Parts: sequence; C-alpha cells; structure tokens
Amino acid sequence: MPSKYVQLVSTVLYTRFSVLSLLISYQLGMDSVDVLSFLFMLGSLELGQPYSKATLTPTQTQMLLDLGDFGIILQQTPNSPSFYPTRLATTLTSDAGALRSSALADFSSNALSFSSSDGSKGFIVVETNYRIYAYTSSQLQIAILQLFARLSTRYPNMVSGKITRESIRRAVGMGITSQQIISFLSTHAHPQMLKKSSTILPPTVVDQIRLWQIEGERMKATTGFLFKEFGSLQEYEGPCRYAEEIGVLVWKNEARRMFFVTSHQQVAVWLRNKKSKG
Repeated sequence: MPSKYVQLVSTVLYTRFSVLSLLISYQLGMDSVDVLSFLFMLGSLELGQPYSKATLTPTQTQMLLDLGDFGIILQQTPNSPSFYPTRLATTLTSDAGALRSSALADFSSNALSFSSSDGSKGFIVVETNYRIYAYTSSQLQIAILQLFARLSTRYPNMVSGKITRESIRRAVGMGITSQQIISFLSTHAHPQMLKKSSTILPPTVVDQIRLWQIEGERMKATTGFLFKEFGSLQEYEGPCRYAEEIGVLVWKNEARRMFFVTSHQQVAVWLRNKKSKG
C-alpha cells in the first residue's frame, strides 16, 4: 500500500489540487515547509544530473524514498549519496495537462528513463518593475509563486502580482534561498522572455532578490557588556562557563580571555562570591 506521501504526489501528478488540501492530507509529522520547498526545488533540477543528499533535511531524505517508488527520482540504493531527477521531477511544477501527459508517457514506457528534452512550457513573465505574470491555472504553480511573490489579481488562466522585499524575506524566513527563486523563475520563464534579451530574467530583478536575502544576513547590534583582562585562563573559564549556563553569553574568545554578555548582574555576583571564598 503506498504511503500517504505517495498518494499526495499522485494527486500532484494527475489532478489539479489545492496546496491547502495537500498539507491537510499529509500530517505524518513532516515539516510542511520542507515538503513544499523540496517539490519547489525538484522542478528546477536538471534532468538526469546527480545531486548530493548531504544538504537535505531529514524530511526531504524521507521524501526521496517515496518519490523513488513513484519514478520521480532515481537512487541506485536507498543509501546512495546522491539522487537523479527523472522527467517527472522536472515537470512536477508544470501545468496539469503537461503533468498528465508526461506522467502517462513515462509510466507506459519506462518511468526511470532519462530524456534530454523537457516537454514543459514556460509560463512566467517577469518585468523590470518586479511585476510578475504567470499564465497558468495550476493550483500548485500558483501556491509556489505565493511563497515568494505577492499575488494581487487572478484570472481563469493567469495570475499577476509583484515580487517585493517583504515577500522575498518571508520566503527566506521559510528556508527558501534567493538562488532557488531565481532558478525557478528562469526554468519556467515564458518563451517571450527569451526573445527580449540575452539574459532570461531582468538583471535588476535578479540582483535585488539576492540583495533582499543578504539584508537578513547583516550584522545586528546587541547591547551588552564585555568582560576582559582576566589574569589567567582559569579565572576566565569559570565566569564564562557560568554566563553560558544562565543563557546570557553572546560571544567569547578564549585566546584573548574575553566574553560578551547581555546582562552582567548575575555574572558580577558570581565573581564577587568567587572572590569572597578566596
């Protein structure tokens, strides 16, 4: 009997489903962000190329076993250090029609065959003003776009919105990287995007997406107190260890016998007690 996740993937391949239903039907303790992020990533991978499993989360590693049973990825053995996406994987985020035709063709011939061509058609248009237009009615595609874009208008076969600082930072906060977003937009770019310039996406948009992610990685100022000038390593280790135990330690440098804390009162009391005991 297939697992609940395999049933979920079957729904992705053969029907137009809502991601809300996907998350409700799959509640086996797996992280929903990991599930969506991994499905999101699979659609951007290159057909038949090996990808390391070293960076995958436990949830995503477990997903590989189920996806392998369904012919979406290939592993030589369950313990192999890498996996290979099949054509089903590269069309996982394509529209429902492409998914059905691709899946039926693969299953009728060879689900694990590697083809050099991808039958999926690009559907995303990105403008220099960060406006985004997606010519699709696929609930999965729309849900993926909502992970990193603010969608404002929806028509029967098209949605539109905008990539904003808030939407990118929200995506980054969920574990999605700027490179994943750029790769997804490039992989699913509308054919018209290829005719406009030598670069698929507007360079200003690509650069800004990366900058918005970097914003969250900048140094942050922390108010606190620096303890230094300890006479010996033994004198330094005691209060430093105590600060770490009570959760006020922010930074330490054993070589220079210095450490930084957010609150000094308890550490100061500890030092006075230590000194009074001789």
